[in-house]
Amino acid sequence: MKKTVLLACLATSVSTLSIADDEYSDFEAYLGAGTYMFDDNLRDLDDAYSLEGGLELPMNETVSLEAWLSDYTADRSNTSAEYDVQRINLGALFHLKEGSTRPFISAGASHLEFDPQNGSKFSESLVNLGLGVKQYFDNNIILRGELLTMNSLDNEVTEFGARLAVGYAFGRSVAAPVVEVAPAPVIKKKVKEKPAPAPVKPAPAPVDSDKDGVVDANDKCANTNAAFKVDASGCPVMLTEAVEIKMNVKFANNSSIVTSENFSEIQKVADFMKQFDKTTVTVEGYSDDRGRAAYNKNLSQKRADGVRTTLINEFKIPAERITAIGYGEENPIANNATAEGRAQNRRVVGVVEAKVEKAVTK
Repeated sequence: MKKTVLLACLATSVSTLSIADDEYSDFEAYLGAGTYMFDDNLRDLDDAYSLEGGLELPMNETVSLEAWLSDYTADRSNTSAEYDVQRINLGALFHLKEGSTRPFISAGASHLEFDPQNGSKFSESLVNLGLGVKQYFDNNIILRGELLTMNSLDNEVTEFGARLAVGYAFGRSVAAPVVEVAPAPVIKKKVKEKPAPAPVKPAPAPVDSDKDGVVDANDKCANTNAAFKVDASGCPVMLTEAVEIKMNVKFANNSSIVTSENFSEIQKVADFMKQFDKTTVTVEGYSDDRGRAAYNKNLSQKRADGVRTTLINEFKIPAERITAIGYGEENPIANNATAEGRAQNRRVVGVVEAKVEKAVTK
């Protein structure tokens, strides 16, 4: 509730009425009310409402000196005891803009004196900062609202307050508005003139915004890259070409284990298939010619299945896009009479092809 009261003080003070922007008072006097919120741990006092009186002496269009007296009674929390409190503040105002509505920052020092019902008087020294706004009206009345923060130099505690006051600007005059009297109209005899012919506007030149050689009125592909060839509709001329990726995975003798050394070869096919999502691949497994043909055909099928499983599990290619076939010792690519030739024949291969369209450059 107390925070709502503080915000309402500022909101009330910023209503806008007009005033001559360059006219300021000799001095200003204020009378108003305030509220102060004490630190609960140090004071043990309820929040208090005060009577406020102040004087302001402008030094120039930006800076003013001011003095304020705050007088209020503060009740002790949970008891009937109370304090009579007075605060005397001397400080300065720094106006942030000119005109009828003048926001400002205030800074100064205060003397705060407490007079308890039962006990000795005691006092504190404070430094304080404030943020507020003043509204000047044409009858020299001023409405001023501000939020205050005060720091005790004796007790190292920070407390808050708010003030709303009505003031009067002495020595300020508002210039009366100058009313210009319009001269009496001169009545002239109307002469009927023959209207001039309407000018003929030339037809606008055709525009080719993307500089592709086709005017905008006929261009069905706006903002085409100037480097591309275009057709009569202004659209890029497309060329279809085939692209492919090959895989060649090697195996140890009598083994169908896909080692991590072959992952980079398999990944080339996986990346290609992810780029062209409609492609499929047939993985072909082979062996050398040592051993029985039926055994070699079964071993080559295991090798092809191993590569297929790696594409599915390790590289997340959908299973329906991969076929695995073992051909055994068929289609050797090297001489099985040598160890090097047999190593080349123990393989799994695959070719993925796709057709892509690309724009033809000029």
